[in-house]
Amino acid sequence: MESMAPRRAVVKTPGGVECSTWTWQPSSAVHGLVVLFHGLGSHARFPSTSLAAEVLSARGFAVVSPDMPGHGESHGLRGFIYSCDELEADAIHFAQHARAAHPSLPLFLAGSSMGGAIAFRVAQSLEGVRGVVLLAPMLAPPASDAVRHLLGVLSYTPLCRLALIPSSATDNAKQCADPQILAQVERDELAYKEPLRVGSVSSLLELGARCEASLAQLRCPFFCLLAEREMVLSPAARAAAERLMVEAATPLEDRLLRRYDALHGLLCEPEPLRSTIVNDIVAWLDKLCSK
Repeated sequence: MESMAPRRAVVKTPGGVECSTWTWQPSSAVHGLVVLFHGLGSHARFPSTSLAAEVLSARGFAVVSPDMPGHGESHGLRGFIYSCDELEADAIHFAQHARAAHPSLPLFLAGSSMGGAIAFRVAQSLEGVRGVVLLAPMLAPPASDAVRHLLGVLSYTPLCRLALIPSSATDNAKQCADPQILAQVERDELAYKEPLRVGSVSSLLELGARCEASLAQLRCPFFCLLAEREMVLSPAARAAAERLMVEAATPLEDRLLRRYDALHGLLCEPEPLRSTIVNDIVAWLDKLCSK
């Protein structure tokens, strides 16, 4: 089964921001819907995100991936996340919009890094989510409570929009092991590659804190994938992902965590590892679709 080119649509967030959403529709029978959330500074057609969408679409899943506000072709200040509340509300809205367009399909959520944290939170808010795929998810804040509170205060000042904070999250060489994919990433003109904005970091820290505080509230099946050569995700976030296996309310038989000899961008590995990871994800989704 071949993947079709993505179709663009414009969806307004609850706050009125016009955002691009991209849909990859399989060329034949569809047996599931995956709403795929990108990472910080990325977008739906970013090489790693679009690769996942293309593979899943080729395997029979309709994939809908939004460019979050300030990312990709969506409106908003580049790389700026206004607040964690808005980020979560927008993500829930996009998932609901996608499900309304595919009401007969089982709904899955997926995301990498920040996108994994978003998918995790949406999975707790929406009823009827069949499962969630978490690729190197940011399930804990990568900074102390003191730093989080300081940035939280600054996020209410004009400083919130300033790009002042360097981060390994914008270092592509720490995420992509495949030279060809890395070259595509470096050439991507829509990705945000500057220092992080103060307000964005505050929002991300709050998102991570909410994830860590709500590990026990996840009830749907999950597949968490971790990178053994991780250089982006914080130790706290990795530890939170490990604890999810113990603390989640998900039935024991529906919890899965696997580790791969990979960098943070798990789907940016050379072959044959990339196909191994993809096949593991598809097999897990297929199993849930057959239940």
